[in-house]
Amino acid sequence: MTVERSDAGAVIEDGNIATSSPILAIDATGLMLWPPGKGLAGIPRVESFLVNAALADPDPCVEVVVFRSGEGRFRPLAPYEQDHVAAGEISPHRVKRWPGLRVALSQAFEAVRQQPWAKRETDRHLAKTVTNGRKGVAYQATRLLIRFYRLCQRMKIGLGLPLDAASQPAGAEQGLALISHHILTQEDRSAVSGEAGKLAFLCHDIIPALRPDMLGAGTGERRFGSYLEHLVRQGAPAFCASDEVGATLTEHMREAGIAAPVVYRFPMPSILHANASRAGTTSRIEGGEPFVLYCSTIEVRKNHILLARIWQQALEDGVKLPRLVCAGRWGWMIEPLRAYLKAHPELPQSVTFTGLVSDEQLIQYYRSATFGVFPSHIEGWGYGASECLDFGVPVIVSTTPSLIEATGGLMPAIDSNDQAGWYAAIRKMADDHAWRSSLAERIARQHRPTPASASWAAIKAGLRESASRRF
Repeated sequence: MTVERSDAGAVIEDGNIATSSPILAIDATGLMLWPPGKGLAGIPRVESFLVNAALADPDPCVEVVVFRSGEGRFRPLAPYEQDHVAAGEISPHRVKRWPGLRVALSQAFEAVRQQPWAKRETDRHLAKTVTNGRKGVAYQATRLLIRFYRLCQRMKIGLGLPLDAASQPAGAEQGLALISHHILTQEDRSAVSGEAGKLAFLCHDIIPALRPDMLGAGTGERRFGSYLEHLVRQGAPAFCASDEVGATLTEHMREAGIAAPVVYRFPMPSILHANASRAGTTSRIEGGEPFVLYCSTIEVRKNHILLARIWQQALEDGVKLPRLVCAGRWGWMIEPLRAYLKAHPELPQSVTFTGLVSDEQLIQYYRSATFGVFPSHIEGWGYGASECLDFGVPVIVSTTPSLIEATGGLMPAIDSNDQAGWYAAIRKMADDHAWRSSLAERIARQHRPTPASASWAAIKAGLRESASRRF
């Protein structure tokens, strides 16, 4: 056995890296559920940034994992899973190569011997691992073979026959896992149990606990509050992009009679602007039809219906407003909005709903928008508002504290229920070129996009400090 110690304090045994420091793990479970090639927005965009920052980090103490519900623990990504989530370079320390069909099948059988009572979901994952993520006849045959082998192991247990020998599972390394939002909303309680290991969590917001009326009946996020409280009771630190969310989380726990969590504040990365910078597409595009941009999922708390009413009021008043472009996928509890649009068939003349758009198209929108709007009732951050500033676009926001924080207090803010105030501000922003220009100049003087490296450094430092406290 060859044993070497790297500069980072890692021990390399037979080509495998084992660290003498706690592993800092980033959970990719939620990102694995997002279809490859689809545009990312909101929470998936932030989690993609985190996962890819970890994959690119040469520090061998950093790992990327997914939660295996059949085993009740986090495991490093399989090769096909790395391919699924990777958006850039993967550090050589973490490159996973497919070992070949024979070795992969042997490893799958070993996993069955160690966990004979795992569910069908585990068999599907093992089959994907054996076939390196490829679907088709080979995958289906492998899945059936693994399932048959599992049933044989269970039959032997039932009959009291000797089982195929299973090696002892490798002991879990000490480490701290920063879990994905999916873990906070899924049904498998074992993901946040003490058995899953030491956990930290990204607290994008606590809207599911504060305003469940804005999520709709039957949503999985109803579990959010109890899981969040359980994590805090277990001592899990919170990573928040805004001071407002950190303060709200602390107050929420105080009201629940739970000791305040350790909160780490990290700057929200300007991911879209970084993509535009790499492509050389950050400068303004002048000319063309003026339009107002609202980039957000279309859901009840985002308050699109306020804007629909304002543009309808302008039509009735004979006021010419720029076209409103609402970029984002359709979400939940939008029946009142759909009913309003149906009742006012002339609105599509001045309001466009684009659906989910690519990063390239969204960058084009930001580069050419006259100004932005963000009238959301409640936010954890408000990516569309801060992205406006990243591209130098003035934006009107609601008075929800996180939006004011996301825009640095630089932009006009109006109560989300004040239709008259919004109507007046939108008309002024559309007509008063001098005011728009002064706001754009304010952005240029006082706002700078946040590099992803700064965000990752803050998160990694927080994880390292928390791990040093707990191990």
